[in-house]
Amino acid sequence: MANFSFVDFYIGYPGHPRFRDPEIIEDDLVRVIIQKYEMILFTNKGELLGDPNFGGDLTALLHETRLSSASIEADIRAQIADYIPEIEGIEYELVVEFFDHPDRHLEYMVISFTLAGYQVYATVT
Repeated sequence: MANFSFVDFYIGYPGHPRFRDPEIIEDDLVRVIIQKYEMILFTNKGELLGDPNFGGDLTALLHETRLSSASIEADIRAQIADYIPEIEGIEYELVVEFFDHPDRHLEYMVISFTLAGYQVYATVT
């Protein structure tokens, strides 16, 4: 693993499953990676001033008819490679799946990310 300074701002909020009392600095490598991963997922491309390529753009990708879960997974992996250098040399699992909700007549995407015992699930509708 490369030698990185992985200190970052703590961005937890009340209601988050792993919320801790307010802190300013996050210095645990795995939690820093998880925070950065969540920022990628919940940011649309073009929303970050100065970097129009940052973000998962998941809401737009969900309704693209020609995209497979493998292509969305590849896009997220590319975002991780570009924006989370701390993850280099650390094994992680990323799975993207599509499902239909028959009662509501819509589709949704579930993204599962596992890293060092942490599991992060995101559902995009």
